Amino acid sequence: MKIIYLTWGETPRSYGIFGSQVIGQFVASKQLKADSAEFNFISAVPIVHSGFVREKLNYFNEIKKVRKLLNQIPFSIIPIYAPQNFVNSTKITFPLMHFGAHWHLGKKLQSLSPDIVHCRSYHAAWAALSVKEKLNLNYKIVFDARSLWPEEMALKKKWDINDKNFHFLKNIEEKLITESDVTVSVSEPMAEHYVNLGAKKVETICLSASVKKLDHQNNNQNKNTTTLCYIGALAKNSWHEPKYLVELYMKFRSCVANPKLIVVTTSNHKILRHDLSSIPADELNLTMSKTIEELAEILSHVDFGALPYRQANKGYEEIIAKTVLATKTVEYLSAGLPVLVNRQCEGAASLINKYDVGIAYDPLNLEAICQDNLNSYKNVKTTENAKKLAKDLFDYEANAERYCNLYDSLL
Repeated sequence: MKIIYLTWGETPRSYGIFGSQVIGQFVASKQLKADSAEFNFISAVPIVHSGFVREKLNYFNEIKKVRKLLNQIPFSIIPIYAPQNFVNSTKITFPLMHFGAHWHLGKKLQSLSPDIVHCRSYHAAWAALSVKEKLNLNYKIVFDARSLWPEEMALKKKWDINDKNFHFLKNIEEKLITESDVTVSVSEPMAEHYVNLGAKKVETICLSASVKKLDHQNNNQNKNTTTLCYIGALAKNSWHEPKYLVELYMKFRSCVANPKLIVVTTSNHKILRHDLSSIPADELNLTMSKTIEELAEILSHVDFGALPYRQANKGYEEIIAKTVLATKTVEYLSAGLPVLVNRQCEGAASLINKYDVGIAYDPLNLEAICQDNLNSYKNVKTTENAKKLAKDLFDYEANAERYCNLYDSLL
């Protein structure tokens, strides 16, 4: 069996989502298959991308780290002749993310003769399907959607439901879910969404985390301090807005003694200090982590994880929010933390409620965040339940087995 993992438009990195959800999971699958399958990794990268903006010439060192993480899995980069911002495509810019790049991909696929192409994102699946049709190749396509892209673009660009760009992306989506051999969702609500759209086949495989590395003994020895933690990006007019974290924390701090908030993010700390300025400075800790070991150490001093998201309005926002699980949720549970989650994030909230590992609250009424409810989750039972849930659903090895079983089922 020959398996290729294909990314399209993302900047390959050894850390963050790319390092964990992409490289980490694919390596775990390769290790499980050992010598019974051949694995290759291809990234189609825009000629102007965030790596050269953020790391500049040091980005070449980042590529070396990516190769090292892939642990002998062959890694190829093919060029996309467009700037990276075109990833957020309109009817006009979508073709520019593929023009010329399909020729390079076709050459690679003809050379490697894969049995399966595992495509991360709509762009990647479109490229694999287009090349397959044009060159009459014979591989199976795994469409790993990750999110509801047409709705996300409509919301981001303020399209209405009749906008020609939205209809263009929905037509792309229809072709992908009906012609790919399987569509992978990351939550049950997302799976339900694709089934309702008429997907050929849908499998749910949740987000992954280094469960074992995050499973550390809690080191918060100061029992008079109760710490809430937020992991990930924070920015105005984004999916995760600072003001909603502020609202949650202000309610949280009114219920506990000696409250603290730690925010683990690579977002601009100077801007965030301004956005979070209503929080007392001695209660706020802004930090970052680039390794799972660093994150594990931070989380070992934490009592609760937070997923406030944003207040989702009716329409696109509600549809998108319903499917949200979020990597941060996986990381909190792996560390044995109860989670305070906006109940509109149904992918996460449904798990929190089902396994009783936190509080799914109404963002318009935070009354569920109270002293009694918070105290009820600060115990060994909750910690054990959270870690068990993480091991069962989110562990790299467990998900590697799910992916390998999926690959086997297609051949």
